[in-house]
Amino acid sequence: MSTSTLSSGRRLASAFVVALTAAGTMALLPAGAAQADTRPLVPSAATPVTVSADALPTVQINGVAWSQVVVGNTVYVAGKFTTARPAGAPAGTQEVARTNLLAYDIRTGTLIPSFAPSLDAQALVVTASPDGSRIYVGGDFTTVDGQTRKRVAAFDTASGTLITSWAPAVQSQVRAIAATDDTVYLGGSITAVGGVSRTRLAAVRASDGGLLPWAPVPGAAATSGSDQVMALVVTGGGSQVVAAGRFDSLNSVKATGVGALDATTGQTKPFAINQKLTNQGANSAVYSLSTDGPRVFGTAYDFSGPGNLEGNFVVTAEGGSILEINDCRGDSYSSYPSGDVLYVSSHAHDCGSIGGFPEQNPRVNKFGNAFTIKPTGTVGSRTIKNSNFRGLPAGSMLPWFPTMTPGTFTGQSQAGWSVTGNGQYVVFGGEFPRVNGVGQQGLVRYALPNAAPNKVGPVASDALTPTVTAVAAGTAKLAWTATSDQDNENLTYRVYRDGNTTTPVYEVVQASQWWKTPAMSFTDSGLSGGTHTYQVVAADPFGNQVGSQLVSVEVTGAVPTTPPATAGSYVDAVKADGATGHWRLGGTTGTTAADSVGTAAMSVGTGVTRGQAGALAGDTDTAFGFNGTANAALSTQTAAAAPNTFTQEAWFQTGSTTGGRILGFGNARTGTSTAFDRQVWLDAQGKVNFGVNSPFLFWTQKRVVTSTASFNDNKWHHVAATMGSSGMALYVDGQLVGSRTDTKTGESYSGYLRVGSDKAMGGVDTFNGRIDEVALYRTVLSAQQVAAHNSLGRTGKPANVAPAARFGAVADDLEVAFDGSASTDPDGTVSAWAWTFGDGTTGSGRTVSHTFPAAGTYAVSLVVTDDRGATATLTQQVTVVANQAPTAVFGSQVADRLVALDASASSDTDGRVASYAWNFGDGSTGTGATTSHTYAADGTYRVTLTVTDDDGATAVSTADLAVSAPVVLAADAFDRTVTGGLGTADVGGAWTTANGTTRLSVAPGTATMALAAPGNLTGAYLGAVSQTSADLRTTVSLSAAPTGTGTAVYVTGRRVGANLEYRARLRFLPNGTVGVMMSRLAGSSTETAIGSEVIVPGLTYTPGQQLEVRVRAWGTGTTQLTASVWAAGATEPGTPTVSRSDATPELQAAGGVGLSAYLFGSATAPLDVRFTGFSVTQVR
Repeated sequence: MSTSTLSSGRRLASAFVVALTAAGTMALLPAGAAQADTRPLVPSAATPVTVSADALPTVQINGVAWSQVVVGNTVYVAGKFTTARPAGAPAGTQEVARTNLLAYDIRTGTLIPSFAPSLDAQALVVTASPDGSRIYVGGDFTTVDGQTRKRVAAFDTASGTLITSWAPAVQSQVRAIAATDDTVYLGGSITAVGGVSRTRLAAVRASDGGLLPWAPVPGAAATSGSDQVMALVVTGGGSQVVAAGRFDSLNSVKATGVGALDATTGQTKPFAINQKLTNQGANSAVYSLSTDGPRVFGTAYDFSGPGNLEGNFVVTAEGGSILEINDCRGDSYSSYPSGDVLYVSSHAHDCGSIGGFPEQNPRVNKFGNAFTIKPTGTVGSRTIKNSNFRGLPAGSMLPWFPTMTPGTFTGQSQAGWSVTGNGQYVVFGGEFPRVNGVGQQGLVRYALPNAAPNKVGPVASDALTPTVTAVAAGTAKLAWTATSDQDNENLTYRVYRDGNTTTPVYEVVQASQWWKTPAMSFTDSGLSGGTHTYQVVAADPFGNQVGSQLVSVEVTGAVPTTPPATAGSYVDAVKADGATGHWRLGGTTGTTAADSVGTAAMSVGTGVTRGQAGALAGDTDTAFGFNGTANAALSTQTAAAAPNTFTQEAWFQTGSTTGGRILGFGNARTGTSTAFDRQVWLDAQGKVNFGVNSPFLFWTQKRVVTSTASFNDNKWHHVAATMGSSGMALYVDGQLVGSRTDTKTGESYSGYLRVGSDKAMGGVDTFNGRIDEVALYRTVLSAQQVAAHNSLGRTGKPANVAPAARFGAVADDLEVAFDGSASTDPDGTVSAWAWTFGDGTTGSGRTVSHTFPAAGTYAVSLVVTDDRGATATLTQQVTVVANQAPTAVFGSQVADRLVALDASASSDTDGRVASYAWNFGDGSTGTGATTSHTYAADGTYRVTLTVTDDDGATAVSTADLAVSAPVVLAADAFDRTVTGGLGTADVGGAWTTANGTTRLSVAPGTATMALAAPGNLTGAYLGAVSQTSADLRTTVSLSAAPTGTGTAVYVTGRRVGANLEYRARLRFLPNGTVGVMMSRLAGSSTETAIGSEVIVPGLTYTPGQQLEVRVRAWGTGTTQLTASVWAAGATEPGTPTVSRSDATPELQAAGGVGLSAYLFGSATAPLDVRFTGFSVTQVR
């Protein structure tokens, strides 16, 4: 049983330091060679598989990434940056322009070259429409690619182009966007949309950006003065909007930091967590939101503001009821739920309140964290500000700690600002310059183990090198400290002797974290005399390992025959188990008690009588008697920091009914201590107690474990009390009689080990009875070691130590592979393994495989038996899930009879999609995540996609696609001979000369416009083609290099009449560059530019080189205009060279198409412009 009471006390910084020594410098394995893993012993919702800590190569940026969204296999990144460069490239090298928005492939980390919009100011948020067909971007920008976009813009994800029909005009910053199929919700510092007043929140139509009446009003608290909205998510199938930010109310209803709103009316809805949060104002907020549908995940920050949460929370989407509070200190900026894991971008520095890492000195920040979404505990009492959350459910901090170096770009010393993913990958964005010590600026990917290299492993540590001591003939004792791993809690430790790296002499699995590395030990016996060398190796399940330095020890040979059992074997066991002090309390004279393993003799008070009958069977060594007075005391002579990892041990005999203090620590060598704890004492009922004063806020809390039985029966009893990373434990007569896991540290002071009288934590301060064989260890003795000491003391023979049962389980759908190899027997061998699977079936053997009848959680038990018949049982919950069929999803793009198909959005929640099979509906098939198909005839075809996952399950998706050959409005192969004009086109009628008839001619395959003198203008048009939707293609070349200010070639997509046309101008310059611009003639011969000229990227033109030109003009009211120019033989760019729109009234009518050329007046030499092929179809 255990109890807790509060008491005042001092908290002094101290540490229990033990010096280690090692000999030798050679290592069998490189001491610094660390490599990785992510594999919990038993995967479950409480111990889920995380992504690996391996940083996967990812495109880099030169600024900060504020927001990310994943659509299929594409990651869209919004932020403040001007360039991007490949993974591994140092800053300033291999850079390409990317202005505040980019996209990359989540599978490869490579930049997508076709998506390169330019925003004139930072983008703060990017989100996707529910169907993934478009992304919405918000921020501070006012133009995109030169076109006006007031702080919000939308892009088509299939083409990467700016959506021209969606352009709300928002006043003030936009930093939050959420979307349904019909509505786009906006949040930030908004004051108006389209000139209509709004307060921080607004909604517009997804179709055309028109303002909707939805207009909730966040309110600021009087003391803080900020009502900014920072995050939005849509829940309830589109019926509810959850908003977060700096506000204290919504529509004058108290709603601090976060609240729910009706998606149609904007009315405030109940959201329970906002009644417990205090985050609001200029220096505190709920910073981000994410959702998986039924739940909402939030992160919070506070900078000396009124906020009470800097960690993250999980609530129900409906009603905001608290499911989990992960109360870390250190601001949190973004979260992403993936399966059973919640990934968080933060700079957490103290998660001790939920059992994670405590505050370190100097401070340690962890910028990427992972938590269980399933609650596993409760919020503790370690911090003052979380009083509203104490006792509420909390998740576990998972062993995933990649190192992301904080950046300097924003001046906020932060690493990541955004985290998201797609179930297989987790992606972070921010301003970090390095990840895991390697240059990787601003963006990084992590993957589940099946897609990761798994090369981040155990940390090389000097503490892994053991201290080796010869403790008896033929016996060496090794002691070392566990290391840790960035993404794995359980490491296997192997001890190798004398250069044999094939067969370890000891192997054990030990859990550890970077802040919690327990002490470990091993006793090697039966050694021959001479020098022996040892190395400790820590390994993860993937075989990556790190080795200690070699350490040597000189031992005398083991006695070849088994000696008769004597009490000396007890003394040997105490020494072999690593006692740092052992006071046998023998002898009949003197004022000190000798330390048999060291030099720390104890002073002996006048109330102590020597020469009493001792506790150990068959041993003539005596004990001390204590007369129950204040002088009946022993004390060490040199002050030391009170330890937080220790075992204290003694034998006692008493018949007292008033109780008494047996041993413990105090800050006074003589007299009465004022700081005291880590005590063992008897109460008046004879029950044994073990107490520690544990730090709590600014005080200490008395933590006690107590036996249920009484031991004041005038018989000798063995007592051992331990404290360490697993908490407190109390043993009496070899049996565990009490423990608690919430106490791992005691009061901080420098003091002495006191035996007998001193200030007691309970009962009387003195002891009346006998005490013998006092020992102190710097490690936590195991239950087996304690039981062995008790048996040796009573019989002179060690008790058979029961084996330890351990097993791991790896599930593959309903089949689970069980491995009990980690089970051990400290004094023999494990001879049998018996399994009970929790479904009515059993098995046997070190390793077994079992298929469960159905999905569910099963209590699986392993019983191991050692070579002397002792058994041990371990039961663990094993969760199995039937293979989930994949989801088949595909998108399509139809261009005439060509169909492009993309199934990248298909997914498999418990594995991966292994194959894609297509049936195009015309008797032909295909494979691959993406494919294309050209149909031979017009019609509607049913396309069927079948995806198969890695376990063989399939899913099917179908769609009916209509294809048709394009309607040819005009076509001309110029396969004739004509002078003084261009003749008649193959389709579209006769060419009408606009200027310079004599300069036009046709020879088979080529139309030529001769520009003989500066200022020459010539051209022709097809007036019989009357349309408002033209997709025009032609091929153009120059006979000679242009001179002066160049040569212009015009491709007219709509000619309504004389001097009334839309056209694309190609300007060929003498230096080989080609500029492209859209322009118009609106009633005069004066050309008006529509937007700026764009230089064709990567092109240096040479005479005779053919360029492909595609010009599109479609729509009325507002006409959409694009022009693409590329070298013949190359692939047509995915994004047009120029995209513009224009609403000049005179040009919103049907018109013809044409070609023309102009030699600028500064030219110094003539040339010909040649066209090869000409076609016009409707825009599709």
